[in-house]
Amino acid sequence: MPASRVVLGRREGRTIALLWGFTLLLAACGAGTSAGTASPSDTTAVLQAQIVASEVLVGSQRFPVGILDQNTPVNDAIVHVRAFLVNGAVAQLKSESDAPFRGAQLEGKGLYVAQLKFEAAGTWGAEITAQRPDGEHAVIRLPFTVVANATVPAPGQPAPPSHNPTAKDVSDIGTIDSGQPPDDMHQVSVADAIAQHRPTLVAFATPAFCTSATCGPLIHALQSLEPTYRSRLTFIHIEIWRDFKPDPSKRQLRPEVLEWRLQTDPWVFLIDAKGLIRTRFEGVPDADELRAAIDQLLAAP
Repeated sequence: MPASRVVLGRREGRTIALLWGFTLLLAACGAGTSAGTASPSDTTAVLQAQIVASEVLVGSQRFPVGILDQNTPVNDAIVHVRAFLVNGAVAQLKSESDAPFRGAQLEGKGLYVAQLKFEAAGTWGAEITAQRPDGEHAVIRLPFTVVANATVPAPGQPAPPSHNPTAKDVSDIGTIDSGQPPDDMHQVSVADAIAQHRPTLVAFATPAFCTSATCGPLIHALQSLEPTYRSRLTFIHIEIWRDFKPDPSKRQLRPEVLEWRLQTDPWVFLIDAKGLIRTRFEGVPDADELRAAIDQLLAAP
C-alpha cells in the first residue's frame, strides 16, 4: 500500500498551515504504524520514515521512528523530529528533539528515538528530517493521534496478572517460545512475580514470526542484561503466538496478548514491586535504553 509522497525543502515558522494528508499503513509487526516518503524529483534513492508506535499518550513520550532507504532500514542517518498539534489546516509546533539511533546489542537493528512532549490529545503531525552521510536528505511529514487514555497498559497502571505458561507447565519449551534456541525467561508467570512483589521485566516478542526481524535481537539484548540484573529483576518472555507447532500456519494469538490489548510487537514492560507498570517500550528498545530504565526502576523506593 503506497503512502502519499511530498517533497519539502524548507523549514516553516512555529505556526504553519498545511495538509497532513498521508496514508496510514500497516507496517512492522502489526497495525498502527504511520509511514511516509519524501521523494526527490529524479529517480535516485528515496528515504522513507515510519512512526513505530500504535499508541502515543499525552505527556512526555519516547517517540520511535524507523528510517528506510528504498524500503531497506538504515542506521547511519542524522534524524530530527518536530511535533505539531494540528487544528484544522493550522499546525502549531509544540515539541522537537533529535532522534539518535538506538541499536546497542541489537545486531544491526534498532530505531531512531526522539523524546517529545504532547500537551493535548488530538490530531498531531510529525516532521521528520533525515540526513545520510552520502548527502541524501529528506523531510517527511506523517500524521498521528495522541490519546489521553491508554488502551495498552501504561505507566502508573496495574500490570495484568497474566498466568502465562512457564517451563514447568509444558513438556516442550518450544511450544511457548519460537526462538531457536528458546531462551530461559520462562520460569515465572507474571501473576506469580506480582504476588512475590518482585520487580519484573515482561517482553512480548516472537523471534520466529516477527516480520520486522527485531524480536530475536531484542531477546538477545535482554539475555545480555540478565547476568547483571537477574538477582534483583525477574525476566519474563511471553511469545505472541500459540499452536505454532507443528504447523505454523495454524498459529493463534496467545491469550496474554489479548489480555494486554497489544496491537503490535515487540513490547517491553517494567513492573515495580507493587505490581504497577513503571515504563513501557513499543518497538524494539536497545540495551542502553533498557539498562537506564531498569536502573531507574531498581533505584526507586
